[in-house]
Amino acid sequence: MLVIVLSCMLLGAVAGFLAGLFGIGGGLVIVPVLFYLLPQAGVADNLALPIALGTSFSTIVITAFSASHRHYRFGNINWQAAKYLAPALILAVFVSGLLAGSLPKAVVSKIFACLVIYLALKMLLSLKPSLKTNGKSLSSKVLIVGGLVIGALSGMGGISGGAFVVPFLNGRSVEIKKAIGTASLCGGLLAVSATLSFVIGGWHVPNLPAYSFGYVYLPALAGIVSTSFFTSKLGANAANVLPVMVLKRAFAVFLLLIALNMLLK
Repeated sequence: MLVIVLSCMLLGAVAGFLAGLFGIGGGLVIVPVLFYLLPQAGVADNLALPIALGTSFSTIVITAFSASHRHYRFGNINWQAAKYLAPALILAVFVSGLLAGSLPKAVVSKIFACLVIYLALKMLLSLKPSLKTNGKSLSSKVLIVGGLVIGALSGMGGISGGAFVVPFLNGRSVEIKKAIGTASLCGGLLAVSATLSFVIGGWHVPNLPAYSFGYVYLPALAGIVSTSFFTSKLGANAANVLPVMVLKRAFAVFLLLIALNMLLK
């Protein structure tokens, strides 16, 4: 148990910094690591993935809101986008989370990885500032549809959606730092809905490990958030001072590495 908690503290430090820096919740890092660690703690193989997903979302609640608070202080949140995007994300991820136990995980992970690669390559190939105006491209209809799709994918992958929200907004003329800050806020709201969904979905599942709350494994949650709460603020500080082009390239390369890992494992 102690080894698991200490490992999760280290995991939280890394995931928290990346969450603040890139506007992700950290799930892209947390889910694969927990999927490896949980069987070491005696979690049954068939429960490892849903518990990794549920626990990831519960940590994102803390990490994303911590990062988004810092982004808010820097003025890096697009409230016009958030007010339409967030409700759609919340609804879609709740439904997706309830269905997570019956989804073909291998197929979903490959589709998810391919979508991430597409978004990363699109960002790398469009580094010139967009000449489009924000009015038409940020319509309420586009934001709602985008939120529903991103929320559904996020529920399958145990992430806050930042990997999709950031390039989605940035591709519609939202400046990269504001896209990251908005993704942090939306990710926190999405994670609240997803956590509730995974708690309900796993409430009556037999053979859950001790100290579980539905599909949320509390020792891992405690270990991760004990460090991610602080390092997410450091990441947000870094995002505010780094040059925009450096930030876009770093985010795109980060997405490619994660997606390639998902395809190969």
